[in-house]
Amino acid sequence: MIRLDKDPQHIFRIYGLCGLQAGIIAKHANSVNYSDGGIEVRFKEKMLIYKSTGILPEHIVMLDQVHGKEIIEILRPPLKNEPFVAQADGLITTLHGVCLVIRTADCVPVILYDDQNGVVSALHSGWRGCAHNITAEGIKRLLHKGAKPSSMYVLVLPSISPQAYEIGQDVASQFDGYVLQKEGKLYLNMWQHIKDTALHNDIPEQNIFISNMCTLQHNTEFFSYRKGDNGRNLNFVYLA
Repeated sequence: MIRLDKDPQHIFRIYGLCGLQAGIIAKHANSVNYSDGGIEVRFKEKMLIYKSTGILPEHIVMLDQVHGKEIIEILRPPLKNEPFVAQADGLITTLHGVCLVIRTADCVPVILYDDQNGVVSALHSGWRGCAHNITAEGIKRLLHKGAKPSSMYVLVLPSISPQAYEIGQDVASQFDGYVLQKEGKLYLNMWQHIKDTALHNDIPEQNIFISNMCTLQHNTEFFSYRKGDNGRNLNFVYLA
C-alpha cells in the first residue's frame, strides 16, 4: 500500500514502492529565503535536497518550468551543479542516484514509475499541463522505455484540490467533465483528470495514488501560490 507520511524533520516521504525514493520538502522543512530571488535560490534548494537524500547537488536535476508538456530525458549524471537543465515541465531517467525535482506551489506534481524496468518520470501539471496532457506524454515516454501499464505507478502529490481550485470560464471550457460548480463558482478537478488519463492508458486503478492533500487548504504545511506564498514545495524522486 502506498502512503505519504511526515518524518521528524517535517519532510513528507512516499512509502510502499520498492526501489523508489520520493518526498516533499514543504513549508516547515524548507528554510530557503525566497525573498532573495534569483538563481541562488535554486542552489539553496539543492542543498536542502542534498541534506535530505545524500545525493550530490550536481546530480539533483531541476527545470525552468514553463507550463508546457516537454519532457527531458537524463541519459547521464550531470557533471556540473546547474540551477536547471532546460525549459520544460517533465524529467525522465533510468539512472540510479539522479534526483528529479519538480517545484510547485499549487500545481500538481506527478510521479510515474515502472518497477519492472526501473524508469521514473517527474512531471509538473497545472491546468495548462492538464490541457496539454503532460501525464499522457509521460506515460508514452515510459512505454517507449519498455514499461508495461500493469507495472506502472502514478503518484499525484499534494497540490490544489478540486474543492479549492476556482477557475474562470476560459479555463473551464477546456475541461469538459472535470469542472465542479458550487455557489455560482467553477472549480477544476485536476486530480481526476490525471487519474482518468492513467486509466485510459490501462494503468490499474490500484497503481494510482492520490494524496488528497490540498496545498491551499493545508497552507500551514505546504506553500500555496493562491495563498500568497512565494516559496516552493520541492517534490523529489530518485531510483535507489
